[in-house]
Amino acid sequence: MWLAILAAVALFFRPLLLQKSKFASLTCHILMALPFFALASRFLANDTSFAHVVSYGGEDLPLRYRFAATWAAREGPLLLWVMWMTLLAYVWRNPMRGENTSSTHPLRLRLIYGFNLLILLLAWNLDPFKQSIGTGMGQGLNELLQTDLMVIHPPLIFLAYSLCLHISCIALSSMFADASGIEHRMLSIVRPGIFVSTLGIGLGGLWAYLILDWGGYWAWDPVETGSMLPWLALVLMSHLRTRPGKTSEKTWIGAGLAAGGLAFFATLVTRAGGVWASSVHTFVTDSAGTSPPDAFSRMMLLKSDGSAGVEVISYLVVLLLFIGFWLQLQRSSEKGWKPNTLSLRLFSLPIIGVLLALLVGMYNEISCGESSLQTCSSMVDSAVYGSVPTLAFTLLLFAPLAVEFRYGAAQIHASDEGWSFQKILQRKETSSALTSFLGILLIFLLIFGITENFLYTALFLIFFTPLFLAEDATKLWAHGAAGVMLGLAGAWSGMIEILSAGIIMLLFILPWLLAVESEEGANFSFFEKRSQQKMALWASVLVVGMYLILTLVLLLSSIDSINFEGHELYGTPFVVALACALFLYSNRRHDAKRNATLLAATLLLSLFLAIVQPTAFGMDSSTAMSSLLVRGVLVWLTLPVLLLVVIPMMKEVVITQGIERSKVPIWRRIPLGAHLVHLGLLLLLIGHAYTTVLVDRGDASHRVTMVKDEIVVHGNYGYEFTGLRLTSENLEVGDGYVGIEINVYEVNQGSIGEMIGTVEPGMLRFDTTTDSGFVLQSKSRSEVDTLTRWSGDIVFIFDGSQANGLMQQTAQNGSDSVQIVRVTVYDLPASHLVWLGWSTMLLGMGVVVLGGMSQNDRRKAIPVSSKEEE
Repeated sequence: MWLAILAAVALFFRPLLLQKSKFASLTCHILMALPFFALASRFLANDTSFAHVVSYGGEDLPLRYRFAATWAAREGPLLLWVMWMTLLAYVWRNPMRGENTSSTHPLRLRLIYGFNLLILLLAWNLDPFKQSIGTGMGQGLNELLQTDLMVIHPPLIFLAYSLCLHISCIALSSMFADASGIEHRMLSIVRPGIFVSTLGIGLGGLWAYLILDWGGYWAWDPVETGSMLPWLALVLMSHLRTRPGKTSEKTWIGAGLAAGGLAFFATLVTRAGGVWASSVHTFVTDSAGTSPPDAFSRMMLLKSDGSAGVEVISYLVVLLLFIGFWLQLQRSSEKGWKPNTLSLRLFSLPIIGVLLALLVGMYNEISCGESSLQTCSSMVDSAVYGSVPTLAFTLLLFAPLAVEFRYGAAQIHASDEGWSFQKILQRKETSSALTSFLGILLIFLLIFGITENFLYTALFLIFFTPLFLAEDATKLWAHGAAGVMLGLAGAWSGMIEILSAGIIMLLFILPWLLAVESEEGANFSFFEKRSQQKMALWASVLVVGMYLILTLVLLLSSIDSINFEGHELYGTPFVVALACALFLYSNRRHDAKRNATLLAATLLLSLFLAIVQPTAFGMDSSTAMSSLLVRGVLVWLTLPVLLLVVIPMMKEVVITQGIERSKVPIWRRIPLGAHLVHLGLLLLLIGHAYTTVLVDRGDASHRVTMVKDEIVVHGNYGYEFTGLRLTSENLEVGDGYVGIEINVYEVNQGSIGEMIGTVEPGMLRFDTTTDSGFVLQSKSRSEVDTLTRWSGDIVFIFDGSQANGLMQQTAQNGSDSVQIVRVTVYDLPASHLVWLGWSTMLLGMGVVVLGGMSQNDRRKAIPVSSKEEE
C-alpha cells in the first residue's frame, strides 16, 4: 500500500514521466495495481493471518470463488477500482486524438492519478491487510455470492465506472485547458464504456434470472438502478454528434462530468449502508433504515460511521464538486473564455479528509491499548467528518462558482434579443457577478425551502443555472425541458408536493412565457420529412436524457421501499417516444405523410385497444399499476409501436450492410453496429413487456401448492410433484441440498396433455460451524430451475420458507413423509427476446468499438455522414 501510494503521488506530480523514463512510468503503474493482486493472492492461498481472508474467504471454496471473495467486502473493490483505473491510464498514457500535449494531456493524467490516490487512501483507511486476531473464522463468502457470475459481474461494473471516471477527467482537462477535439476523445472511451457497461449490467440481470429468487432479469433494486444511470449517460453521449446542429464543447464537458458523477453516485448507492434501506445488496454493511426521509440527510448521519463514513462522505464531496464545476462552466459564454483553475484545488479536500483520518488513526494505534484500538479508531474517524456541519457540504456546490465570480470577469452580459434572467438584475447593460451569484443562491434557498430535499435541489441547480446565466435563455430549450421533467418526476415519485413541482416548472418555462413570440417554429410540420428527421435525431438525446432524470429521481425517492410500478408506469411514454423516433428514422426513405399517418394510426389503435381490451394479454394484465391503469394498458401502449418498427429496423441493418461501398470490413462499420444496437434494444423491450410488465412478482397467485403425485393445473400447464432429492455429497458449494422434482404437462382446453419436461428447483444449505463441528447457524439459497421452450422460459423457485423445515422433517421421518410443497412459478413467454436483444446489442456495440478504434488508428473519420454514424 505504501508503494502504491508513493507511485500515485509520483505520477500525480510527474504525469508525463513516460517521456523521461518508460521503465519508471511502467514501474509506477505496476506498483499502483500491486495491492489488488497482493490481496487476491492472500485469498487464493487462504492466508488466515489476514482478517479480511478470515472474514470472507475459506479453504472449502473453489479457487475462482476465493478470487471473487477479494471484492466481496468494502476494501477489495477499491483496490480493484484502482487496478482498472491504472490499466486505463496506461492504455491512454499518450496524447489522445486532438489533445493538447502541453496542457490538456498532462492535466488529464494528473486528474486520473489524483483519483487513484484518493481511492488508494480510502482503501488504506479501511485497512485491507489488517492482521487477524484469534483463531475464530468469519461467516465466509455470502451464500448469494458463491456463483460464477460473482467472478465476472462486479469487475465489469467497476471497469465501466473506471471508464466513466476517465471520461470525466477528459471533461475537466478540456474545461480548464484546451477543449479542441473533445468530441473524438470522448467517443474513443464512450464506445467501449457502453459495451462494458451493457455486458456488466446484463450479466447482473442473468445472475438475478438464473441464481437469485427474483424470477426475472431486472428487479429495480436501488443498486441495479444506480448502475444503469452511468449507462444512460454514456448512451446520451454516444448520440450527441448525431443530433441536428453542432454540439458545443460545453455540452460535451457537462455530459462527461455527468458520466463520472453518476458512477460515483452509483458507488454511493452500493456502499452507503443504511441510506438505501430498500436494497437487497446488503452483503457488506448493515442496511437498517434511519429516520431522515431523504438520502442526503442519511448520508450526513454516516459522517460518524468510522472508516466507512469517511469513504461515503469522500464520494459525496467529489460528486458535489462535479456539480459545482458544471455550475462554474456556466459562468460565461464568451468565446475563448476559460474557467479559473484555482477551483481545481478543491479536489484536495477529500484527500485531506482521508489523510487526516489516516494520521489520527496512526496516532491512535500508538496511544490506544490493543483492546480498545477498534473503538478508539472509530472515534477518530468520526472526528474527521463528524464535526463538519452539514452547511459545509452544501457550500461545496457553490465553491467553484464562487472562485469564478471572485477572480473571473466582473460582469455578465444579457442579449438584446430573446429573454434573459440577467435583464431583471442588470442596471445598465450588464449585471455584476456578485448580483448573479446572490441570485442563484437565493433561488437555491427558495427551492430547498419548498422541497426540503438537498439532492433534488442540487439537480434543480444543474439545469436552472445555465438558464439563469445565459445571455438568451430561450436558446436553451433543452435545459428548460429537462427542468420540466425534473418537476414532473418529483411529483410522480412523491418526493415533492404538486404545488412545489408547479413552481419549479414555472421557473423553467418563464423565459418562453415572457419572451417575444418567435417565428422560428412556424415551419415545423409533423408531415414534413425534414421535421420528422429532426424529431428522430433529437429524440436520441432528449428521450435518454429525460429518462435519466426520471430514473434518478425515482431512485432518490426509493430509500425505504422500491417503486416497482413507478419505473414501468412512468417509463412507458419514453419507450413509446423512443419507438416512434426509431420508426421515423428507419423509414426516412419513405414518404413523410405515409410515415406520419401509419405512426398516428398505430398509436390511436393502441390507445383504443388499451381502453376496450386492457386484459386481453392475460397473465397479470389485470393487476393495477395505479388507481387508473392496469398492466395490460401499458403493454397495449408500447407493444404495437415496438412491433411496427422491428421490420424496418431489420431492413435498415441489411440495407446498411448492402449499400456500404467502402472497403472497411463489415465488423468495423459503425452505422451497421449502431443499427444492430437499435434492433437489439427493440427486441429486448418487446421481451420486457411480456416478462416484466405483464408479470407481477409480488402476486401470491404465482405460488403453487402441489400435493405429491397429483397434477395441479396452473395457467396453461399442469405440474406434478413426484418427490424430493436430498444430498450433501459432491456439492461444489454448500453443506446440503434439497430439490423438488416436478413434471410439467401441457394443458389443452382443460385436459392434461403430454409431459413436456422435468425440473428440479431447490435450496442449498450453508452451515456455520465451530472448530469442533457444531453448527452455529444455517442459511439457505434458492436454486432456480427453468424449463426452456421455444416460446419462452418457465421459472420455478422453491419457497424458501419451507426449506429448513423440510430438511428437518426429512432428517427425522425420511423424504417420503413430505406430501405437500409450495413453489413459485413464472411463465415468461418471449423471455428469449430479452437475451437475444441483449446479445444483439453487444454485437452491435462491438462493431462500433472496432470501428472507432479503426478511425483513431487512421487519425481521421471514415467518410460517413455524421447523422448516420451512430
